[in-house]
Amino acid sequence: MIGLPEATSRCVSQAPPRSRDVPGAHRREVIAEVVIAELERVLPPSSHQPLSMSSSLAAAGIDAVGLADAIARLEGRYVMRFHEEWLTSLQTCQDIVDCVADRMFDAADRVDCRPLAQPRGAEDATRAHGLAIATAGSADARDLVESFPEIAALESRLDDLRQAGLANPFRLANESVQGRTARVAGREVVSFTSFDYLGLAAHPDVTRAAKEAIDRFGTSGSASRMVGGNTTIHDELDAELAGFLGAERATVFPCGYGTNASVLAHLFGEGDLILYDELAHNSIVQGATASAAARRSFRHNDHEQLDALLRDIRGRYRRVVVAIEGVYSMDGDYPDLPRFLEVKRRHDALLYCDEAHSVGTMGCGGRGICEHFGVDPAEGDLWMGTISKALGSGGGYVAGSARLIDYLGLTTPAFVFSTACSPPNAAAALEAVRVIGREPWRVSQLRDRAELFLKLAIDAGLDTGPSGDTPVVPVIVGNSRRALAVSQMLLEAGINARPILYPAVRESQARIRFFLTSEHSEEQIVAALEAVANAVAATA
Repeated sequence: MIGLPEATSRCVSQAPPRSRDVPGAHRREVIAEVVIAELERVLPPSSHQPLSMSSSLAAAGIDAVGLADAIARLEGRYVMRFHEEWLTSLQTCQDIVDCVADRMFDAADRVDCRPLAQPRGAEDATRAHGLAIATAGSADARDLVESFPEIAALESRLDDLRQAGLANPFRLANESVQGRTARVAGREVVSFTSFDYLGLAAHPDVTRAAKEAIDRFGTSGSASRMVGGNTTIHDELDAELAGFLGAERATVFPCGYGTNASVLAHLFGEGDLILYDELAHNSIVQGATASAAARRSFRHNDHEQLDALLRDIRGRYRRVVVAIEGVYSMDGDYPDLPRFLEVKRRHDALLYCDEAHSVGTMGCGGRGICEHFGVDPAEGDLWMGTISKALGSGGGYVAGSARLIDYLGLTTPAFVFSTACSPPNAAAALEAVRVIGREPWRVSQLRDRAELFLKLAIDAGLDTGPSGDTPVVPVIVGNSRRALAVSQMLLEAGINARPILYPAVRESQARIRFFLTSEHSEEQIVAALEAVANAVAATA
């Protein structure tokens, strides 16, 4: 979130050379190879003509969505930002190469799009900030670090924070957590940083179940579920989740992130297409990137654009899957599920929905977005979620038709080759699902607290974006430095709410993100909004 470019296996294994060390003409040749490779990734399957420098993007079949995808990857690889006015002039492959070569080291362009000053190269960052690599004492160590200019860029940003009197806002350590209060750096604070939406992580029945599982099975699964790590608790949790969600079958994975990244890459391949919301979680994007399938994003929550896109291109692909989320954790909004289901049926596509933030928070019984809209889960295809949020434990799951889930539970790499979710985590999640059934007031109280926070925020004139009907409420402040300052002032006032900065969101959308829980009191919410309003006003 501080600004490190998005990492992918492709970026690591095929990182572009340090172009400043390459003579001008040869540097363009190197950039050209990277640009062509990225553009070829987004070519339509029907295109058989190889790209050259003179190739027209339009003639090659690269539409606006494909170009945006390629540009986003180039931005990450070269740590730069393409301005909107540049994009209109990009007609050929050569245009993009020239744009990168001429502007990748233009500091002014970086200042415009990044809140913290960018080094003009790893060498400049080393000289300006006296990084430890200069005195590492080992030529090999220096070479290793210097081969990753991203390290120098990050260290430069952190140094800029210190010089501006701002603390690093991330990885703050909780010294203790009691309900919605925590101790951070010796100070008692009210925390709005937790995904424990229903307060189940410390529920006495849930913690007791985890302790009993430790006594029976120990602290670790010690093997994958395929070859020795499975327990009766895991099997019970599979069945309990399926019943809770209204699906035929569910299977618990060790990690929510890994579930998305592995299932999408495993299930869809050559000849398929993965379409995902432009604000989809990084795990969905990584899963699509790792797949041999074609991939494209569509405008956030825009089922009409998705419908038009499928009308144009559906016939080119064997299978098409549409990946959305039940609740988007940056903005606190959600899709019109019935409309997306209509689109998926109309074009014979599959629907993949990540319910990490909607299970436990949406629907009268906390069963997620299907319950919220009164939709039969059988109308969708794959319902993915985590047990690390509202269920107060750790791990992921995927649910759907019995035959499909059985297949995924026997073949998906993140399931087959990863150590199973630990027995205490599985037992905690199993009991958490049962507690939700016994104590439905937790879901309704969560909804009441979220509605109160949102109403008070709007009454105070704060920008809460599209948030509504969910326990995720952003307060958008307009730039990263201001978000950092507001967050630091809140912590000093006893309110822990973390900033979200570029590139996680657009610079103009930098924000403080609040997660509401059923355990927040009305008094805590009122005090928090007063503190936020004061901090926002003080930094205006």
